[in-house]
Amino acid sequence: MDQSVTLKGVKEGFRLTLDEAASYEEIIKDTEKLLEHLKTQEKDSEDQKETIQLEVYTGDRLLNEKQQEKLTTLVHENSRFRIEKVAANVLTYEESAAWQEEVSLQMKAQTIRSGQVLTAPGDILLVGKVHPGGMIRAKGSIFIIGELHGVAHAGLSGDTKAVIVADFHSKAQIRIAENVEVIEEMTGIEQSNGAQFAFVNDLHMLNFESLDQLKKIRPSLEIKTGGFN
Repeated sequence: MDQSVTLKGVKEGFRLTLDEAASYEEIIKDTEKLLEHLKTQEKDSEDQKETIQLEVYTGDRLLNEKQQEKLTTLVHENSRFRIEKVAANVLTYEESAAWQEEVSLQMKAQTIRSGQVLTAPGDILLVGKVHPGGMIRAKGSIFIIGELHGVAHAGLSGDTKAVIVADFHSKAQIRIAENVEVIEEMTGIEQSNGAQFAFVNDLHMLNFESLDQLKKIRPSLEIKTGGFN
């Protein structure tokens, strides 16, 4: 009869794979049998004190907190294994919500005053004004419909593919990843009418282009719309 748990050696230690089709009760029983079998094999071992890292892989199922706690207690009390992490192919609700925030366009209608900081986990569309001393920052790209007089920092975690779309007709500080530029005097593309976008070019420098070039320069830029608040 097939076992609902499989133990395999990996680079970091061992991996315990749980059969996603088996019941939790079967998994616990088979884990008990496996650990008892390992105890028998280790009786002649000279060093039985060293702990061994163990990763538990659950496939397309999630163990709730109590199930994880019971399995962890069973393993720790009956073996030298120490569970380092529990991995699965599926996301928890919290992980899914966080991921959705990162890939969706967050929309805000507000004024950012001096000393205020607005942060987004992904892309953000701001309808409003950023006053001097105010800051808007995002892990992704920033789109501003309104006046930018403060700081706009896109690619907060180092994403050099992020862009900043705004009307760059006022003094402001632009940041994308680690690249910074202070707009003092409007020259070149910044003098054109309407919105432009800032991006990091192939020379790893900040550059400005008219909005009609956005798709050409960033063809992979896709925006998924989230809620407006």
